[in-house]
Amino acid sequence: MFSLGWMEISIILIITVIVVGPKEIPTVVKFVKNLTSGIGKLSKEFKSTVNEISHLEEIKDIKKEILDTKETVFKEGKELDEFIEKNNEDIMKDKND
Repeated sequence: MFSLGWMEISIILIITVIVVGPKEIPTVVKFVKNLTSGIGKLSKEFKSTVNEISHLEEIKDIKKEILDTKETVFKEGKELDEFIEKNNEDIMKDKND
């Protein structure tokens, strides 16, 4: 992302001391620490949610593939049943003749 050199860090510290004052610096440091900690927790939760959603999408894709395969098997089974029935009728005709 971005990096801070010594010059940038020292400028930030000087501005912080001027704006906040030396007595309030520990409070500001705690606030920033809590803020970054909260952002870290939100980031982990977001990643977890995204992983869960992608997992659910994978399950939906697998379910769709299974249903498509089931439909194909039923169609082929029906065609096979019709073929067997037709051949049985032809065999019975030939046997009766």
